[in-house]
Amino acid sequence: MTNSQQKPASKTLAIPAEAGERLVLGEISPAEFLGIPRERLYEIATRGHELLVTGKLKDALEIFKGLVAASPHDSVFHCNLAAVYAHLEQYPEAMEEYTRAIELNIGNVDALVGRSELFLRENRLVEALQDIKSVLKYDPEGKRENTRRARATLASLQSAAAESSKS
Repeated sequence: MTNSQQKPASKTLAIPAEAGERLVLGEISPAEFLGIPRERLYEIATRGHELLVTGKLKDALEIFKGLVAASPHDSVFHCNLAAVYAHLEQYPEAMEEYTRAIELNIGNVDALVGRSELFLRENRLVEALQDIKSVLKYDPEGKRENTRRARATLASLQSAAAESSKS
């Protein structure tokens, strides 16, 4: 065969059997299997967050669903997916994703704050206060905006409790 008669290169990706086995066993994520660097996933997450804050919730939902599928053990992606669900008023889904984010990283302050707010919506004060207590433990200096929001919520609850005890 001459150079002009060569077959076109195959578009099929050769996947080592070991990588496929590790994926099936849950030892690597789909993103790792596909060779998508963590930095790229976080670039996509940044875009998803931009969509969330600009109100393009359906687009943000698709991005974070995809990121959770690609990297199911990343607490941040679950937390962001939960935030989208909360904005869409899909509270059971939001609660599930916040809880999964916390299971993956007990110190995920954003997930703890989000879940505490959902607990408050359900009048589950004890659970909400437990999450707020954890927030203050993991971010005692209040460096994160969500920690400051949790502190404000706690102050409001304390004020309401003080007012009701006067009655």
